[in-house]
Amino acid sequence: MPIPLSADDFKLYRGVCEVRYEDAYLIFDRTGIVFQRVRESFTNVEVMNASPNGSTFNSAEGRFGLEVAQSRFTADKPDHSLEGFSTHCKKYFDIVTDCFEIQVFKRIGLRTFARKDFESVELAETALSSIGLLNVEVKQRFGAADKPNEIIIRWEGKDIGALFRLKAETGRIDLVLPPELEMPEAEIHKRITGLVIDVDFYTIKPVEKAQWDPISWIPQSIRTVRREVNAILSR
Repeated sequence: MPIPLSADDFKLYRGVCEVRYEDAYLIFDRTGIVFQRVRESFTNVEVMNASPNGSTFNSAEGRFGLEVAQSRFTADKPDHSLEGFSTHCKKYFDIVTDCFEIQVFKRIGLRTFARKDFESVELAETALSSIGLLNVEVKQRFGAADKPNEIIIRWEGKDIGALFRLKAETGRIDLVLPPELEMPEAEIHKRITGLVIDVDFYTIKPVEKAQWDPISWIPQSIRTVRREVNAILSR
């Protein structure tokens, strides 16, 4: 029996915005300046990894990736509209482009992850199959499983591209709590099973830095993503 689904059934749990550019060799001289300015603009910033070709920073707002040819901002459990997320992206990418003297982006991408929980991976696989994205009979294939557990579709035009991935998956959370918290349980172990929608929405043509405003582009892009995801799920 088909399982009706819509975009509203899925909870957004991660957002990633990434910009790519021509190799910025100023990274070898100015990474420290980037970090200093990030520390002035965000909360509780820590260096997680530092190397000549790339570094990662953590903050209360999210995680920062800094590389020769790309940089990214990642936030877990971002706000639904991504308005707060987009403000953080603007601050970070303004710092990077200013320090590295970047004028043109080769690619701008917004990647979002959303999940709907199910009691078992079998139920998640049944939900995936019931959407009807594959025009093939659901039965055992290649001597493997009876149902597919992942579908990937890509669309690309002259200006915009999108990769849509739908996957039934299961994972574990294993957390050891510090003794000083004096919690009733010293450890937390939890299994998470569900259907995950992963959408990468990106530009194809180069974009001048002066023409791109993440504060308007990101919320507009997530609205487009949700509209299209809804259309796919309800087909």
